[in-house]
Amino acid sequence: MADIMAVLERARACEQEALAQIEHIERLHRIAARALSSRQRSEQIAEKLAVLEDALNAQIDRTADAKLEALEYISILEGEERAVIERYFMLAQSWQQIADKMYMSDRRVFLLRKSALEKMREHFGGVARRGDPLRHCAQRI
Repeated sequence: MADIMAVLERARACEQEALAQIEHIERLHRIAARALSSRQRSEQIAEKLAVLEDALNAQIDRTADAKLEALEYISILEGEERAVIERYFMLAQSWQQIADKMYMSDRRVFLLRKSALEKMREHFGGVARRGDPLRHCAQRI
């Protein structure tokens, strides 16, 4: 199987990019709603937003593919280990956010991360090196 860390990092990077695009489009919709202009201008804005939404849909497809691939590895984990790995790689939460939401110390979160990654490597024979997480994720507009 592929480099476990590269697959997990790709899922995280795709999630982060999708979240950024969603935020960007939501802001543009709010700006467009406030704009008082002609019908022609409104149509131009709507066309531009449609292009951005198409790009977002493509990003969501890539994110779903990346997450499905990552879930193949994560599926062997259980309990707190799985929760920590899913929150970081699938939900793109920071380590501090995970510690806060799971009512754990930073040290406990990192110990769970370490043991989870070791279990995945043992089970799948994965490589410990990091890959390029953006290799199949990013698509620029």
